[in-house]
Amino acid sequence: MPACRRSPATGTSDADIRARLEMLLGVDESLGRLVATLDSLGALDSTIIVLTSDHGYFYGEHGLDQERRLAYEETARIPLIVRYPRVARAGTTPSQMVQTIDFASTLLSMAGVRDTVARQGVSLVPVLDGSATTWRTSVFLEYYTDIVFPRTLTMGYDAVRTERYTYIVYRELPGMEELYDLERDPFQVDNLMGTVRGDSIVPVVRGELERLQREALPAR
Repeated sequence: MPACRRSPATGTSDADIRARLEMLLGVDESLGRLVATLDSLGALDSTIIVLTSDHGYFYGEHGLDQERRLAYEETARIPLIVRYPRVARAGTTPSQMVQTIDFASTLLSMAGVRDTVARQGVSLVPVLDGSATTWRTSVFLEYYTDIVFPRTLTMGYDAVRTERYTYIVYRELPGMEELYDLERDPFQVDNLMGTVRGDSIVPVVRGELERLQREALPAR
């Protein structure tokens, strides 16, 4: 067999790209069969269906291909599709910021279970049914250094993603910080750290990051 070629545009092998697309196709086909079965049983509208993921992939963005652990939009923003007519309004795309820690509270609430455990996440039901009047304006992202790959040895970071900015602080790399204006720079190319404009923004996002750090579990 010929050697696996690597795409010059992304650095990811053609075989990897095909495998990922086949995986997505498999998920789509399986979900279709599941929905059809539930519908035939008359249980579709009483079943909570959630489709999500744990991360995205880089295909050349930021000069990266295989990495997926960083706090950039391509990997940090994941799909979340919910079908449950009793709560979720069909055909809507809410703009509120949600986190994976919200899933447990959300599913318990949708199932009508009284949650007696103190959780950091909140139920997304008000977002799904359109009743939310106020909501969080930032989310916390973190990654712990590990030894899986040499490139991850000093990759641990804490980050905050607000409605406009992403601010990243790398724990093991003193002075290594990134700040991006997602409104002006949606592809996160222009690091504002050390610029006049960035200097005026950092105190605000740093304060928000410190607030979220206090709410998070201690770093291991």
